[in-house]
Amino acid sequence: MHDGQLGKLLQQAQQMQENIAKAQKELKNMRVEAVVDAGSIKVVANGRQEILDIVIDPGIIHPANAKVIQEYLVSVINKALDKSRTLARQQMSKATGGLNISDIPGLF
Repeated sequence: MHDGQLGKLLQQAQQMQENIAKAQKELKNMRVEAVVDAGSIKVVANGRQEILDIVIDPGIIHPANAKVIQEYLVSVINKALDKSRTLARQQMSKATGGLNISDIPGLF
């Protein structure tokens, strides 16, 4: 490989690294929402798979509903995290020019 080609490759790698860092920062500020039971429970997550908020309609809070609420929470949290992972993959794909780097530990 010629020095010019190597230099260009290193420059591209540095640019990709900067793009990834920028995308990771942006993902922390992006939000996704998931709801269950017509919106009686909503979970908000960011693009880094962090749960930011859980909103529960007070009308469904009753001791008799505890098991159902627990099931809904698990379901809606998993939906929010799935949306967050999808968002992260999309943003990282943009940052890397379509290069699949999802298997690199610590990126998301």
